[in-house]
Amino acid sequence: MPVLTGQFRVSMLAVSVMCGQHLCGQQGGIEFKAQLLLQQPGGKAGGKQEEFSKQARPGPEKVLLLRVMADQECLASVAGFTRDGQLVYGVPEIVQLSANVIKAMPVSKKWTFNGTEQLAEMDLVVADPKSFEFRTYSDLVGKMSRPGLSDEVRQAQAGAIREWIDMRLRSGTTAQNYSVKENPVQVGGVVRGDGLPGPSIPVPAQKTTILRIRIQ
Repeated sequence: MPVLTGQFRVSMLAVSVMCGQHLCGQQGGIEFKAQLLLQQPGGKAGGKQEEFSKQARPGPEKVLLLRVMADQECLASVAGFTRDGQLVYGVPEIVQLSANVIKAMPVSKKWTFNGTEQLAEMDLVVADPKSFEFRTYSDLVGKMSRPGLSDEVRQAQAGAIREWIDMRLRSGTTAQNYSVKENPVQVGGVVRGDGLPGPSIPVPAQKTTILRIRIQ
């Protein structure tokens, strides 16, 4: 039986560690952070922002903003719903995020918060670009964007998006709840340096994670 020398044992151990690190890198996911803000008139700059809290109330000229950041490139989208499942703010945007760059959502529209929306929840969909299941969501959103759709078909598509989201919220590994603070905390300008506050949300490799933000 061959005998392993000490040097050969060390070499094999080094190869084993390197392979293990390589596999970990392949299996690693995305770390994602989000911060929901309420923007309203007032303050020295003509407007002030505070982190959305349980004390937040709708009002004229108030809008919602979501600051997001991930440590790797990923896709993000937000769908807002009323209590009875009606889609708020129209067709959800799908935004591509660069690594370690804070981005404000929405990009091409406005999330009003005046009370007429009857907004009950916002579902943030975050995906690895290689996520197969995200393609289904993207297809559903794309079908809603087609011109000339009847109200019945558009509502059916909105219901399909809600059903897709609810199915993934039943998973313990890809479902998260946003922790809304009890009291508002005023924030100023663009967050720099350490990035966004709060815990990271894991997005497994090649998967999609849903973060539910309860407004009411």
